[in-house]
Amino acid sequence: MLVPSGQLSPLQQHLLREMDLCDLPAPETAPESYAARDLDTDEVRDALPALLWSGLVEQSGDDHDILRLTPLGAAALREAECDELTARLSAVASFADMVSRGAPPRPAGHALKRLAEGTWTLEQAESYVRTGEAGGADLS
Repeated sequence: MLVPSGQLSPLQQHLLREMDLCDLPAPETAPESYAARDLDTDEVRDALPALLWSGLVEQSGDDHDILRLTPLGAAALREAECDELTARLSAVASFADMVSRGAPPRPAGHALKRLAEGTWTLEQAESYVRTGEAGGADLS
C-alpha cells in the first residue's frame, strides 16, 4: 500500500470512513461538515497532503473543492478494518483460552461481550474476570 507511514492513523482512518459514506467538501469551504463528523478541520488539513499524495483521496470539482475516496483509499480502509477485526478476534481467542482454565461464567461472559465489541482490551477483560474491575474501563 502507498500510505507513507505504512498504516493509517486513527484520524486518516476516520476521515476515509467518512468519505466512504459520501464525498466531502474541502475543509476550507465547509468546516461545519467536519465538526458534525467529530473531525478537527486543522487536523484534516494537515492529514490531507499525505492522503492525496498516496492516492487514497482525490480532489474534484471546478475548484478542487470536493474530496473523494479513491478505489485505493477504499482498499486501504478495508485493510485497516480487517486488521482491527483480526486483532479483536485474536484477543477473543486468547481470552477464551484463559476462560477455559476455569473462570466464573457470569464475569467471563460479560468480559467476553465487551472484548468482542471492542470496548475492552484483552488486558481489561482478563483483569475483570480476575478482580471484578477492568482497569479504568466503564463497567456498564
